Amino acid sequence: CTGLLFALSGCGSDEPSSLKNLADTSQATASSSSYETDPVPAPDVPMETMDGRTLNLADQQGKAVLVNFWATWCGPCRREIPDLIDLYDDLNPEGLVIVGIAVDQEGAEVVEPFVEKQQISYPIVLDPEQSLEKHFDAMYGLPTTYVVNPEGKIVRRVLGGFPVEEMRSELKEM
Repeated sequence: CTGLLFALSGCGSDEPSSLKNLADTSQATASSSSYETDPVPAPDVPMETMDGRTLNLADQQGKAVLVNFWATWCGPCRREIPDLIDLYDDLNPEGLVIVGIAVDQEGAEVVEPFVEKQQISYPIVLDPEQSLEKHFDAMYGLPTTYVVNPEGKIVRRVLGGFPVEEMRSELKEM
């Protein structure tokens, strides 16, 4: 994989705030709307992952990268996570990078236990002030996905649950 994909997510809560096992709902993602865009450069903003690493998008050029803005309280976000984990586990050996950006205002207090319980295998960045959302112009609702090509340009925005199976072949080609 040699493309860059950003998933930015925003939604209202449609489920109780208690954590639940997502395995049963992995295919029950929200409907989505996909918009191809004129290629524009993806913002290069350093992001610190929960494990203390710094991730720069400029360093990811030539790879497929999914950056998913999400929240623990967002039902559609919660439903798409198992599919994103499967996609990452399947395509990471070919170069796919997924970065989840959690916008929960409570930060690590709620995100860390959620990530552990769901066994999210891709890096997670905390953005409780939603400053990264502003850099990506991701104020559309949760979830929203930006697809960035290998040259680091955003070429698609997906509003709602990310259609993993529909996008899998496109990501593999990147």
